[in-house]
Amino acid sequence: MVSNVIQNRFVRGIALYAVVFVGESLAQTAHHSAPESRAMTRVSSSVDQSVAEPASLAPGDPVLFIRGVCGAAQYVSPKADDCTVAVSRQQFDDLMSIFSPGKVAPGMKDRFARTYAEFLAFASAARELAIDNSPQYLEMMRWLQVKTLADLLRRRLEKESATLSEAEIETYYREQISQFEEVKLRRLVLPRNSFAALDKKKLEQDAQRIAEDLRERAARGEDVERLQKEGYEALGLSGFPPATDAGNRRRANLPSEVREEVFSLRPGEVSKVEKETYSFVIYKVEAKWRLPQKQVREEITREVSKEKLERAVKSITGNIRTELNEKYFGTVSAQ
Repeated sequence: MVSNVIQNRFVRGIALYAVVFVGESLAQTAHHSAPESRAMTRVSSSVDQSVAEPASLAPGDPVLFIRGVCGAAQYVSPKADDCTVAVSRQQFDDLMSIFSPGKVAPGMKDRFARTYAEFLAFASAARELAIDNSPQYLEMMRWLQVKTLADLLRRRLEKESATLSEAEIETYYREQISQFEEVKLRRLVLPRNSFAALDKKKLEQDAQRIAEDLRERAARGEDVERLQKEGYEALGLSGFPPATDAGNRRRANLPSEVREEVFSLRPGEVSKVEKETYSFVIYKVEAKWRLPQKQVREEITREVSKEKLERAVKSITGNIRTELNEKYFGTVSAQ
């Protein structure tokens, strides 16, 4: 008689054991190119045990038959008188949700099914050798239980953190409104040094003096592109100067030391000469606007979800302190 149902205790046991090793096993299985070498085949669609399209399968319909693992079949159901284990769609989907949350890659189900069958065979053989009563097994299961509980809780926290209300989105947008401002920038750049310069200190002094002059002219409305070319010519630099169009920028897209000054400017105004790592830079704001909430909604969702998850994790781990025995671990810093 075919075992049509895997008892919950069996599924939990296999899931708990496999959670650490299944990723590596799936990766190894993916490299095997001969499916016929597996003790498992697709069931013909002409018989009652067919594997139909997912949409036509009920949760209790079998989707996987594993034959030849007699020990596993008996463990699943004491009444089984053959060596076949049947896995329903619901049971298989539950296992896949543990090992591959979210979208399942093409071929993943097949590889997992084959790996699952191998696990059953190894588990059956291990029980015959009484490995399930060994200290190593009991300690590993204790560790896997701790790890699995932690993983499942983290997944729950991630899911809960990703669920936001309209009020949360509106509040974040209102409180962080400055982060959603955007400017259209021009940027005039003069290098502070050059490999070709014989006197690098003089080049830097000349570049700063020229930059101050160009800044005054830019503030009076002269064309920044033309001023950029004049600056390079005045320094005697060969080659083409960089384009002045810096595109649309938000605070996060600017160096931290200049972002507040730039965003304090009104359209048409220019910054002071900024001494950056390699250049003297002058920024000119051509336009300024605020991004609507609808446009930044996904960004807000990511940020708020991240903050909620961090708070949730901190509420669990925030009071944890570890103390390590230096005789065993050596000299370590306290956590």
